Amino acid sequence: MMGIQMAAVSVLLILFAVSVYSAAWKETDIAAGNFLHIYATQIENRIQKVDTQLTTIINEDADLQLLESEDEAKRHYASVRLAQSISDIIKIDQSADIFVITEADHDICIDAKADNLLYSDKNSLRKMFMDYVELGQQTDGWKFQKVGENFYLYRAIVRNRRVTAAAISVDSLLTTVSLKDVDTYGFVLADAKDMVKGYAGSLLFDKGTDISVDALRAGHNLENREDLLDGRVRLYSYGNLTNVFRHLYKNALFILAVIALLCIFDLYFMGTERKQIIQPMKGMIGDMERIRGGDYELRVEERGDSREFSLLSRTFNEMMDEIVNLKIRFYEKQLALSDAEQKYIRLQIRPHFFLNAMTTIAGMSAKKKNAEIGKYINALSKNIRYMFSSGLHTVSVKEELHHVENYFEMQEMRYAGCIFYFIEMPEELADWQIPQMLIHTLIENEYKYGISQGHSLMVLIKISAALYDGEEMLLIEIEDDGKGYPEEVLTAIDQDGTQQKADGTRVGLWSVKRLLELMYDRKNLFRISNIVPHGALNQIYIPREAVNQRSKEYMDEQGI
Repeated sequence: MMGIQMAAVSVLLILFAVSVYSAAWKETDIAAGNFLHIYATQIENRIQKVDTQLTTIINEDADLQLLESEDEAKRHYASVRLAQSISDIIKIDQSADIFVITEADHDICIDAKADNLLYSDKNSLRKMFMDYVELGQQTDGWKFQKVGENFYLYRAIVRNRRVTAAAISVDSLLTTVSLKDVDTYGFVLADAKDMVKGYAGSLLFDKGTDISVDALRAGHNLENREDLLDGRVRLYSYGNLTNVFRHLYKNALFILAVIALLCIFDLYFMGTERKQIIQPMKGMIGDMERIRGGDYELRVEERGDSREFSLLSRTFNEMMDEIVNLKIRFYEKQLALSDAEQKYIRLQIRPHFFLNAMTTIAGMSAKKKNAEIGKYINALSKNIRYMFSSGLHTVSVKEELHHVENYFEMQEMRYAGCIFYFIEMPEELADWQIPQMLIHTLIENEYKYGISQGHSLMVLIKISAALYDGEEMLLIEIEDDGKGYPEEVLTAIDQDGTQQKADGTRVGLWSVKRLLELMYDRKNLFRISNIVPHGALNQIYIPREAVNQRSKEYMDEQGI
């Protein structure tokens, strides 16, 4: 019986060895293909990211066109802005090793490089792109080029006499994915003609030498291939017998352990399985169900004596901590972005106000109206103190109207007898909170576009309560009998996401609209229209509470 049993075990081991060896080869090939696909995807993503960055640079068309200007100053400042732009891209994301912008007619060359790029290679790439237009080359996707001892993958886009280009070192491209955990696999990067441009792994040849993939295949297994960039770039994977023996060793050891200990420890395994696997798994599933139900403070308990379950529990808890932290950081980032946009809006409103003030003082000075200048500066100082006394948050309607009246007094010195205003506000609405400088900004807009010397304008500011979308809100209406808004202004302000024009007009109107969206998380709170036969009407709906309001102390600390 022992002989028969030994013979049976021997036959089983032989069949097992053949089966495992065959399966190991198959697993090795599948693993190599999977690693190759991941590697190729990461490389292609990096190249596509550089393509996107090139598109971003080319979209700065105004500055690119200024490089062709006959005005040297315009060319200089455009060069400075473009240099800063591509430098910022490199600092934020070093997907590309260098960006180069050239203009042939005025011998302009702007570049920004990554830290790992050799200075000699940078100069060679600059010269290559400077000669690009002169040699009559045009856009043709990504290409390989040897520079010094290294190969580079580059793309150059030609417009008129300009070249906008990016280049990535092949060595840098092959380090996109770390191979420290897959050290038994290697990768070869080649062009469409199967000429090797670089490799990652243990191949032995000079990286600066162009050799064919067929020459490498004689000594290495290079059966797996991925085509990138529509076949312009090819990525091969190779392996060695170490992978096969590694798979074979693990499987053989496992089977031997099962054969040797199956009978002895069968019952022991059943009890251990229940204690170490089934019960801990049930507990872990219960914990996960509670977490999925929204209990993000709960963490999975370490159950049983199993190292694997202990590691799994710790890893899961660390992942949960990271998810919670990411959610917190995302929320904080959104708040920071909101604060930055509020700061940007406020910085737009202030010059809009101060420019008018300085123009008025200059006009009165030219007319030797020293006494009026003193009164005007006194009224101006009140407005400045109001503007800088706090950040972008809410104040009472009463306080806002007080400073609006002060602003009317100040502007009366500039447009004497040109504007008549009336304010209607029930006393019970005086303490309703509204964004600071809201009415003030629209009244500034009236002065900017509604009146002129020798013509009078009537302005009515009406405060009332109204139902809007089923909610009680404060309605602010500012009406005048001027010439009304141009049709393009009405269309632009009513469209979602429309910002101010590039020439600086409509800053006040756009700022009011965007400020309301930021503070109340709602759209359509601001409306403008024209009145028949003439005049304009501004309508603003203010909810009872601001959603994203910041405290005065916080705004002061942030400088908003």
